[in-house]
Amino acid sequence: MKQTCILVLGMHRSGTSALTGTLNLLDIDLGSELMKANFANEKGFFENSYLMHFNDKLLRRVNSSWDDIFFDYDEKEQFIDENDKDELKNILLQEFNNSTLFAIKDPRICYLFPLYEEALSELQIGIKVLLPYRNPLEVAQSLEKRNGFSIEKSVALWLNHFLEAELRSRPYKRYFLKFDTLLGETEQTVKQIDDFLNTDLFEAYIKNKTEINSFLEPNLKHNNLDKLALQKGIRFVLEDFLNLYHQDLNSVSKETFDAMRHKNDEIRRFYSACTLDLKIELDNAKNELDNAKNELNNTKKELSSANIAMQALKQELAMVYESKSWKITKPLRIIKTYIKG
Repeated sequence: MKQTCILVLGMHRSGTSALTGTLNLLDIDLGSELMKANFANEKGFFENSYLMHFNDKLLRRVNSSWDDIFFDYDEKEQFIDENDKDELKNILLQEFNNSTLFAIKDPRICYLFPLYEEALSELQIGIKVLLPYRNPLEVAQSLEKRNGFSIEKSVALWLNHFLEAELRSRPYKRYFLKFDTLLGETEQTVKQIDDFLNTDLFEAYIKNKTEINSFLEPNLKHNNLDKLALQKGIRFVLEDFLNLYHQDLNSVSKETFDAMRHKNDEIRRFYSACTLDLKIELDNAKNELDNAKNELNNTKKELSSANIAMQALKQELAMVYESKSWKITKPLRIIKTYIKG
């Protein structure tokens, strides 16, 4: 049985859930257990729970996370071994062994694509890639509301995810689609996806059209921004992409994407250097704080010892005051005080 995996690659809040939820309504298998919906995504994430937990665990183990703006797979690869690949293959077999066509969505795969590429290849599963994208400023505003991230951090995350996905997916059949188009021109978009996948999904669309249109209601998109909303500090980072935003990215040359990547790499190096300086300052401040804490603890110990000694003296003095000799000699002390006075 020939199997094909659709990898949905895109940054968080970029329409990946909307697209994968639509694929699910088109009868494409997403696995046995999906992440539950919550306040951040009331209609669901459509991420396979087993794969999401695997991805998250792996990123944590290599001292990273989905919101690491400096993630570089080539630097982390030495910490990813055959055991990780075997675990991933076992999950893929467990979840999709009987599916001729299935889809996997998790933005973390933008960072972990090479591992998925190897695992799927060894299982002789074909790869096709769908790359949903959205105005990165809208993504940034959404992340600001959901996670409290700065616009700059969110834009940097979007660039890293998008450019990694674009570069890694080049050897495979792929299709870029805009989030706005999926919402506003759903039927045409489904036809394009159907043509891209060379399947009969459109029949499922006709059958489930009402449910799909209800799922893709306009309020899925909570933010609307344009180029004018771009802050000056990050304008030069996104300028190239925003000039391409209203074009069909499927016709954009690799050289154009490479130019964007080169510019982004320069920005990453700059921020990495700034971050290193800040880390040194933070480490120094932490050392000073640790030293101050040690001094405070030593002072507390000294005070505690002094307090114990004082309590012991008080107890001795109380014993003296209660002794018979002290009481018997009381008249003598009174006379002595009188004479001195």
